[in-house]
Amino acid sequence: SDIQHLSDSKFKDLMLCFCGYAQCSSRHYFGPAARPNYLSHYILSGKGVYQVGEKRYELQAGQGFLIEPEVLTFYQADKDDPWTYCWIGFGGTRAEEYVRDIGLNSNHLIFQSENGKELKKIILNMMKLKEMNISNQYRLQSLLYDFFAVLRSFGIGWSTSTTRCAVTNLFRYTRHAG
Repeated sequence: SDIQHLSDSKFKDLMLCFCGYAQCSSRHYFGPAARPNYLSHYILSGKGVYQVGEKRYELQAGQGFLIEPEVLTFYQADKDDPWTYCWIGFGGTRAEEYVRDIGLNSNHLIFQSENGKELKKIILNMMKLKEMNISNQYRLQSLLYDFFAVLRSFGIGWSTSTTRCAVTNLFRYTRHAG
């Protein structure tokens, strides 16, 4: 299990708190616990269980789950096929808005993405940045936005009318800017 912890971010609206990658052993678990920030896990292989209150989700490779701040949760790797996952912990003054932008909220904590390799690559690149100089802070921020963009581009909460509006506005901007 590898973990990168960060502190004193230059950015306030959305900021990376920590990230990591783990190959879990049989029945490895975390919780019940509450976190001070958002935490998103993406399952690369295997399966396990995620529980929030009375809701229990059986999850597998290609799926992910969101943990909201100050919400008591529990998750555990499967006995026979324990999961391998990567995760990011994040917060910020607009974090809740950004989470909603990718289609997640208290009633929709589970997501699916076919682009696990890209999500894993983003997190591994985050973990390579050990020194927290100003240049690496910008790199981490960019990677955090990349993570959100990859999730968003794979249809999590993606609405056709929103897409059409964004493309129309981009076309207008491009036409007037050039």
